[in-house]
Order: sequence, then structure tokens, then C-alpha cells
Amino acid sequence: MAGLETTAANKLSASSRYPNYVLGVLFVVTMLNFLDRQIISILAEPVKRDLGLTDTQIGLMTGLSFAIFYTTLAIPVAALADKWNRSRIIAIAIAIWSAMTVLCGLATNFVQLFLARVGVGVGEAGSAPASHSLIADLFPPERRAGALGILGMSVPIGAFIAYAGGGWVAENFSWRVAFLMAGLPGIIIALVIWFTVPDPRGNVSLAAAFKPDPDKVGLKEALKELSSKPAYWHLVAAGVLVQFVSYGLASFYGGLFVRVHEIGYGELGWKLGVMVGVSGGFGAWVGGKAGDYFGKLRPTLPLLVAALIMVLAAPGMIWAIYGPSANVAVILLAIPTFAATFYYGPNFAALQKLASDETRAMAVAIYLLIAGIIGLGVGPVFVGILSDTFAGELGEAAALQRALAILALFNIWAGFHFWRATRSMPE
Repeated sequence: MAGLETTAANKLSASSRYPNYVLGVLFVVTMLNFLDRQIISILAEPVKRDLGLTDTQIGLMTGLSFAIFYTTLAIPVAALADKWNRSRIIAIAIAIWSAMTVLCGLATNFVQLFLARVGVGVGEAGSAPASHSLIADLFPPERRAGALGILGMSVPIGAFIAYAGGGWVAENFSWRVAFLMAGLPGIIIALVIWFTVPDPRGNVSLAAAFKPDPDKVGLKEALKELSSKPAYWHLVAAGVLVQFVSYGLASFYGGLFVRVHEIGYGELGWKLGVMVGVSGGFGAWVGGKAGDYFGKLRPTLPLLVAALIMVLAAPGMIWAIYGPSANVAVILLAIPTFAATFYYGPNFAALQKLASDETRAMAVAIYLLIAGIIGLGVGPVFVGILSDTFAGELGEAAALQRALAILALFNIWAGFHFWRATRSMPE
């Protein structure tokens, strides 16, 4: 059986259609990844009211609970992805996080919901490193940023479904039903991957994958290699700050619009969904194309463009937070949303260039570890604590606005690190 799978993998990898098929499947995987991850954002306000939570608890539930194992498991899963069947890893991962999303809808208190979100993070830890490693093997360097940009487009589309669908379901049914509907499709996709996406490197037994291999690079060796590349760490810092802002903002979309503009969940969901889907998808697509085009002129040029866009995102986000109406605020939010996805292609393509063939998955995993702990884990909590701190003085609505305005300034910091990466990145 193993021989048949290996032969099938070799035939498929030789076909020009196979890379595009795998990219399409991984597009759906990443879309569901962010659907199940981000649906909590549009549901946070009704969950808060139903379960009687504070903004700090909302930050813990949306960010830290997910990040705990999502980040810590990324390293061992990436090491496994460098040895074992990556398609199997992705299939198992999506089955786990989908089941845990369903359990979120069954939670009756903060602790249960927190633990279910931890489970979502456990599952999603297995997706990105293996997916990026597969794309790096299937696409040549001159097409890699474009492929990663296409993959990045699935992020805002998943968010669109989360916001539009989640808001509509929450308003017409309940937030519990929204979680159930978000989790179930992943089980089907897991089966599709298991049976139709063989790994091009062939089938390796799980037992063999855990055997010590002197030719494989572990975490210690990867850190030693990457420690001599300051450009890598500036890219990590930039990505961390982008996620710090984007997840901190997204976790309180519902709070901002419901408290400040008194908008309904259904209306808010589809408006946010359209904004995120269009501006975020366009940002990822433009970022991928810009990475391929400008990279041919000068390898560091895409990162300079990313730096400029992040700096411009700061005032755009502040204008959105203090927008005079819900419609104006949604439109202005397109600026930081575009910036938050534009960086995806250039940043990850540069990470893959800086890493050796043996450390590709590990380089992404290290990035995800740090970005998850600080960006995803701390960003929403940071906003929640600031909002609760200002609430006594300003009231809930104005307190959240001030907290998010402070968060917007971190975009400038991200731009600085993109610029610094160009100063130390080899041409």
C-alpha cells in the first residue's frame, strides 16, 4: 500500500495540475482555519452578554486561549512535517479544530468556552507549517510569493464567512448554532485531504518519522542557523506586530460597532464580511503579485512597500475607530485590513528565502510560535485590559475606542521592522 501511495504521489507531483490542485485544497483548509478562528470575533458580544463576561475575559477567550497550544505545538508539528506525511498532518489537524469549534457552541460558562478554544488552537497548530512546506516544494521560487499570496486570500474570505454568516446566524438563531455550523464542514475537508492529496515526498511511516535522523534539522539547529540572520528576526517582529494589531482589533469588532453605533449583529456581520473579504482579499492578492514583480527588480523592494503600507495603516485605523457612522467606520477599516493581508506574500516568501531547505517548516513554526504568543495571545488581552481600565472614566464605548486607537500605533512599529529587514537582508 505504501508503494502505491508513493507511486501516486510521484505521478501527481510530476503533473502541472497537481500543484494547483493542492493549492486549491489548501486554500479551502486555510479558509476554514480562519473561519473557525475568527467567528468568535462577531460572536464575542452576544457571548459576553449571555455569559456575563468582562472585556478582559473576552480578550482571554478570543486570543490567549487559542494561542496557548497553537503556538507551543507549532514547533513539534513543524519538526514532524519535515519528516512525516504533511497531508496526513493537515487532515488530522482540521478534524481536531473542527470538532472543538462544535464544542464551543455547547459551552455553558467561561471555563468551558476557554478550554474549547484551547482545543481549536491545538488543531490549527498543525496546518500552517505543513501547508507552507508543501507549497515551497511544489512551486519554484519565482512563483512562490504568488502562490502564498493566493493562499493568503483565503484568510479574508474565511473571515468574510465568519462575520457575515456568524452575524446572521447569531441574530436569527443563536451564537451556539453559529459555532456548530462553522465546525461541521471541516470534517468533510479532512477526508478529502486524506484520500486525494498524497505528499509528493511519498509515504513515510509515523514510527520512522520519530526516529532520530542526523540529516534532519531540529529546533536547536534551526535557531542556530537563523540566529545569524537578523533579517529573519526583523520579519518575525514585523509579523508579530501586524498580528498584534489585527487580532486585537478583530476581537472587538462587535463591541466597537454595537456599543458605539448600536448596529445589529446581522447587519454588522455582512458589512464587516464584505469589507474584510474585499479589502483583505485584494490586499493579499496585490501583496503576492507585488512580491513577485518587485522582487525581480530588487529582492528587498517588496518589504519596503510593505513598510510604507503599514505606516499608512495607523491613521486609517484611527479614523475608522472614531468614524461618525457605522458605514463610514466600516469603509475606513478597509485601510488597516488591506495592510494586514498585503504583507503575507512578501513576508513569508522572504522567510522561505532566508531559511535553508532543511529548516523551511521550522522557520515558519518559530515565526508562528512568537507571533501567536505575542500577536494573537496578547493583542486581544491588551485591548481588553485597556478598555476595562478606561471604562470607569469614559464609559464602555469611549473606553474601547481609546484602547483601539492606542493599538493602531503599533502599525508604525511593524513598518519599522519591515524597513530594518531590508537593511540586513542579503540581495
